[in-house]
Amino acid sequence: MPKRIRRKRPESLSFWDFPALLQLLDSLDIKRSHGRPLLRALAAKVTEPTAGSGSGALSWEELGVTEQLLFDLGLPRKASEVLTRTRPFSNKLSTALTSADQSTCKMVIELWDGHKVESVVMRHEDRTTICVSSQVGCQMGCTFCATGTLPVVGDLDAGEIVEQLLMAQRLEAQQGLAPVRNAVFMGMGEPLNNYDAVVSAVKTMTDLGQLGSLALPQSRVTISTVGVAPRMRQLVQDLPGLSLALSLHAPTQELRERIVPSAKHLPLEELLLALDLHLEQKTARTMIEYVLLAGENDSDENAAQLGKLLATRARKLMVNLIPYNPTAAAFPGGFSAPTHERVERFQQILAHFGLMTRVRREMGQDIAGACGQLALKETDPARSDLEDFVDWRRRQPKEAKALVSAECQALATAAMEVNGGVASPKRASLSWWLQFSILVSVVSLGLALAKPKLGGTRWTR
Repeated sequence: MPKRIRRKRPESLSFWDFPALLQLLDSLDIKRSHGRPLLRALAAKVTEPTAGSGSGALSWEELGVTEQLLFDLGLPRKASEVLTRTRPFSNKLSTALTSADQSTCKMVIELWDGHKVESVVMRHEDRTTICVSSQVGCQMGCTFCATGTLPVVGDLDAGEIVEQLLMAQRLEAQQGLAPVRNAVFMGMGEPLNNYDAVVSAVKTMTDLGQLGSLALPQSRVTISTVGVAPRMRQLVQDLPGLSLALSLHAPTQELRERIVPSAKHLPLEELLLALDLHLEQKTARTMIEYVLLAGENDSDENAAQLGKLLATRARKLMVNLIPYNPTAAAFPGGFSAPTHERVERFQQILAHFGLMTRVRREMGQDIAGACGQLALKETDPARSDLEDFVDWRRRQPKEAKALVSAECQALATAAMEVNGGVASPKRASLSWWLQFSILVSVVSLGLALAKPKLGGTRWTR
């Protein structure tokens, strides 16, 4: 695993670290009540056209922020010291790589101390989302994730996280595109290992009083975690309206420990108990993230085990299936992506357990900006010309879809049968039941138009 280091404190504060800004106001004997109006007014300057390069390394002068502006906001003259002791951006936008289809832009951000992180802007038809990073590298060591190969790990402060959103908002505004309205903490790092900074950043990112029109609804911010149970429980209290994504990746403790080494320190049962606390929150959304690795965790049996594990929670969560993105995996020898046929069967089995599932659309692979690829690589041409699962699925004949659905329904039904209170997905009776279901599907073409009666499917990112 990469070595964890403690980053030095910068000489000047990040202006967007709100708790630090309040402390600065205290030191200047300026009322804290000026903090939010000050932040809100200057946030509006971020997306205005300026003479600056737009690289993110902008000065207050380039943003049009002067001492007179502060005075016009009602701040005392000495408030000008706020500008001399802070910078509009402590980070610098090093490069911005856009995918061939223009749907994805990966921002490589250079931090004040020379370290780099990546953020990804994903443009959908109905929304724009930013995937933000919370650490340099990651100490969790997930075997399928390129970020786990980075040699150094350090925490970002709250201001450095907020700046990623502001840079994205500025980038989209300069191109005349729709503003960012969603944020996911699915970039570099384990967010809950940098808990205080992440919570502080989210509070600023979702506060109209601080960011004005650039702020996001809290329900549209999602924190993804590989499973830090104590912090998951604390998150319910600190940010009850926040959405949570649990990176599960395996239906059993043994398999999860092979794929996610940090799982050795946390039993699956304890992790699910922490998850259930979020499921009790009516305003928060909860997802299960599951990376499909060919030959590792994508079998029919794995799908049935996962369905059985989550069936009682089906009405409250969604399973987000992520076909593996070819990348510099942390595991020697790497992994391979499952076939589209395998992804479809896995998804259909879950659907017949009553689980709403979504297969994540493969965006940004040609710029190494897809899920699990963030390792400061500029491009990944190996997958830039491969067909996306969503497009493939839409072209499949209805009869073929119906046959797969019937087979998967039989598997799910058999797995839900119990023998002495224990699920029995491998029972011998499965064979005749499966054959009967396939026969029915072939004889009755009506199944070709039928959708699963339990659960549902979506194929978006």
